[in-house]
Amino acid sequence: MPRVLIATKLDPVAKNILEEAGIEVEVRPGLDEDAMAEAVAGCQGLIVRSDKVTTRVLDSAKDLLAVVRAGSGVNTIDVKHATERNIQVMNTPGENSNSVAELVFCYMLAASRKLVYADNSVKQGRWEKSGLMGTELMGKTMGIVGLGNIGGLVARKARGFEMTLVGFDPLVSEARAAELGIELKSLKEVFAESDYITLHVPLNDKTRSMVSAELLKSMKKGAMLINTARAEVIDRQAMLDFFQARDDVSFGADIFYEGDKEGEKDIARFGDRLVATPHLGANTFEANSRAAAASAVGMRDFLLKRMVHHPVNNLEIPPDLNPRFLELTRLIGEIAYYNVGGYQPHEVRITCYGRLNKHIDLLTGYLLKGLMDIFHQEVISPREAEVRAAESGISVVKRIPDDNKGYGESMTIDILAKKKEYLETSIRGTISPDGELKINRIDSFINLDLIPGGQMLFTYQQDRVGLINDISLALSNAGLNILNIRFTTDSQGHSIAVLQTEKRVPEEIFSLIERKVSPYKAFLMEV
Repeated sequence: MPRVLIATKLDPVAKNILEEAGIEVEVRPGLDEDAMAEAVAGCQGLIVRSDKVTTRVLDSAKDLLAVVRAGSGVNTIDVKHATERNIQVMNTPGENSNSVAELVFCYMLAASRKLVYADNSVKQGRWEKSGLMGTELMGKTMGIVGLGNIGGLVARKARGFEMTLVGFDPLVSEARAAELGIELKSLKEVFAESDYITLHVPLNDKTRSMVSAELLKSMKKGAMLINTARAEVIDRQAMLDFFQARDDVSFGADIFYEGDKEGEKDIARFGDRLVATPHLGANTFEANSRAAAASAVGMRDFLLKRMVHHPVNNLEIPPDLNPRFLELTRLIGEIAYYNVGGYQPHEVRITCYGRLNKHIDLLTGYLLKGLMDIFHQEVISPREAEVRAAESGISVVKRIPDDNKGYGESMTIDILAKKKEYLETSIRGTISPDGELKINRIDSFINLDLIPGGQMLFTYQQDRVGLINDISLALSNAGLNILNIRFTTDSQGHSIAVLQTEKRVPEEIFSLIERKVSPYKAFLMEV
């Protein structure tokens, strides 16, 4: 039985997920280096947040296979040494994004309406209304530096305030920026044109001190700079000099050069022009729960299935391959499994379009690994999967893609099974611009555009008027909330309906729907 140490304060959902999978869990938050080194000995997995995972800790755990950071930043983990020890490091990007994005607007509203000062003033018995004239966000320009998960969420929320959006991110295309409602600009233009500038970039050699004295001096009169990323992306001395020279600008900070600890902070000298919080970006109940669940799922899937979610050190994954394509192969394989009635396939075909084709061997390994897990519940590595598939009588065909079809970076997986008759299914999927797994086509049903998730009900049937109403009514009468519906038809008059529900559909309701709809195929699935 694998053993995992949760060496941080984390929502209980993490422990529950691991224990339900048969994994032994020990929860010991607040360990120093010595105590963590002792506690992790004999563990195969370690889950942390901002806790330090040093060379000594890693070397003390001879059986350690994976470290998961319940969050995004891994600067407290010795990733280089973990890689040398062949220890997989993963994180949970995006789970804290909404909390950080909302905090950005806390700073903006607090500064624009002088909330901190006003709150203290009223509590002290004063009434200074005439001296606390504020400004509105509507019509102002927001500059977003870094258009990843958090930057994208900030943009969506800013549109609700009717703000003009400009942004800088050298890795984002104009088409993607346009989807977010952002006009791409140079970094200098963003600083010069924005009333509010918010930073959402990682700390690396290219971003360290990227906010220079020159950029700071270009800020508009009355502008506000917000940093929820890393303190070091702003040049420290330039920052202090600038705020001393300009008394019209303000600053929102969730992180500090001095680190996460008590004591004096350099930027405290900014006084009322500073809105500061003690690294609260991810500090919400919701974010904690999401990050805890994601870290546990990542650890569980790696220890039991050797599936890698959000790798940091890419032990086996090429740097030019989005690791979510590995998840996609497993997902398509699982849907295909249900589509052929749960029968073991005798032939698997995979086609990788565009630049994916160079990684077809690796993707085939992950596809077969997923299928072997489904059919045999065996723990095997993707590198062994093709050999084991052959041993199980599964023929594997890697097809040459026809890139003239214009499918971009996507994959098509065909699975053939034989019971009393031949059964075949063909599924094509890709990764959406937002990084979501997407199923474009299932068999003859094109343009399905399904983003799988949670509890799903699939039905395939002869199409007729009132079909979706019958399914929806059965679910509604059973008190089941429908989160999403995808529906399409083919040229033969058949239709497919995929309904995502808040809770799993009980068997009796599933049977009732089958009687109402008379599908030639139907199944329940959880992602």
